[in-house]
Amino acid sequence: MSRNALFSIGPLCSQSLREVLVAGIPQAAYTAEAKRIFQGNWSKRMVQLSIKDVEARLGEVKCAICKGNRFGIDSRTVTTGDGDWKAICLDCHYIFPVYTDMEFYLQTQPDIPYILKEIACKSCRHRGVSLDFRAVLSVRESVYFVTCASCQLKFPEQSFLESFE
Repeated sequence: MSRNALFSIGPLCSQSLREVLVAGIPQAAYTAEAKRIFQGNWSKRMVQLSIKDVEARLGEVKCAICKGNRFGIDSRTVTTGDGDWKAICLDCHYIFPVYTDMEFYLQTQPDIPYILKEIACKSCRHRGVSLDFRAVLSVRESVYFVTCASCQLKFPEQSFLESFE
């Protein structure tokens, strides 16, 4: 069945005839491959993030408003347990979200394991990192905070998925 034929299948067709293509392959195969790629790294890397660790690592990026690099985490947002924290720039008081529940993010974003597999370490140039947390600094800027699978270097990586221009 050609790719164009898949889009012409009407809503009256049975679900068994419809296939959802992701990156040119059936979604079920794509999702299974994504789980296989990332499952090994994630099961080894389920780390609990402390507020101090996240604040220190946020200092590696610049505020979207004032370009400062001093951030704090609102401890009231940490206690909810859903992984959605609020960070605040200590210079201009700009507030932005920090997401720490990466297991949920990886399950809902099937492209991310492939992207992580292609990110090269800044130190050893080895490809393949694990995702620790991410921060959405503005509407057009999101940063992944990752750890190299080879040398364990922790570094921020700009996400190109939020680039709308």
